[in-house]
Amino acid sequence: MLIDISRIDHISMAVAELDPQVKILEALFGFRSLGKFTEPGYVGTNLAVPGSSGLGWELLMPDGPDSYIHRFLTSENGPGLHHIAVQVPDVRAAASALRERGIQPWGYRERDPRDADGADGDGDDTEERAEDGAPRQAPEGRPAGDRTRGVTYVHPRQGGHGFLFQIYAGNPWYTEQAFEDDGEHSLGIIAVNHLAHAHHDRDELALWYERVLGYRPIFRSPLHGNPDGFLTSVLEVPGGQMRWEILQPAGPTSFVQRFLEQRGTSVHHVTFEVGDWQRAIDACSHHGVPIFGERAGETDGVRWREAFVHPRHTGGLLVQFFWQARPGVWI
Repeated sequence: MLIDISRIDHISMAVAELDPQVKILEALFGFRSLGKFTEPGYVGTNLAVPGSSGLGWELLMPDGPDSYIHRFLTSENGPGLHHIAVQVPDVRAAASALRERGIQPWGYRERDPRDADGADGDGDDTEERAEDGAPRQAPEGRPAGDRTRGVTYVHPRQGGHGFLFQIYAGNPWYTEQAFEDDGEHSLGIIAVNHLAHAHHDRDELALWYERVLGYRPIFRSPLHGNPDGFLTSVLEVPGGQMRWEILQPAGPTSFVQRFLEQRGTSVHHVTFEVGDWQRAIDACSHHGVPIFGERAGETDGVRWREAFVHPRHTGGLLVQFFWQARPGVWI
């Protein structure tokens, strides 16, 4: 039994300060700020990502030293990507699918049908549940917090292979229409192409994504003899909204191996497609943001180019961007 994914709703990033991060995402990346919000433990900002992917971007800042976002930021994984939010038709069915795969749903909570019209099973069981799925006593009257969506999680250390997945049913968080980046000095992003997940065994993780989330494998790089490099497998999210890349170190001197030793299995980078290569390069130069790892090549006679921006210039996130002369060629 697979989790029935409707769409990827948003990508969430933990940062120490909101305003500087919003500034770089708006100015260089062409994101649009949608406003701030406050929840127990953190303050957040929602942003819209330009292009055709239909994804939101969320920033989370701790509201004090006791915040779990603060703990994330001071761990080996922070700052950087915190979680990805996946919308499903039925959170109860998703939790059952996880249990069938030996993954215990974490933070399970069903939607209260008195609070929303979104789907979430048959609506008979509205008690909040503990991490082990057992009901726990809800406050008198309507429970506190957002009960308009049913939510569960795959914990990074309890089945998520180093990354937090938020799975929810109900009304979408991100509802903005697709838009074109028309900024004067921004990258000109036209799509979120993929997230890359570093792991010691690409086949093991690819099989997990296939069996649990229903991702479809579309590419597997051949073996090679360069111990400094990496091996990759690429999968597509149901519906084709974006892709997922798995990076495996090719040898003990691989940069992926160093990443795994320093941060453990986790998301390694995010990749955006841009519509105009020179515009993207000029945007980085305008904002004083250096690039590295620039490469150019051809696939089936179609030209492409790619480069990276170091996490120190993005608030903790390694960013890859690429251009291709014809859609669907670059992997």
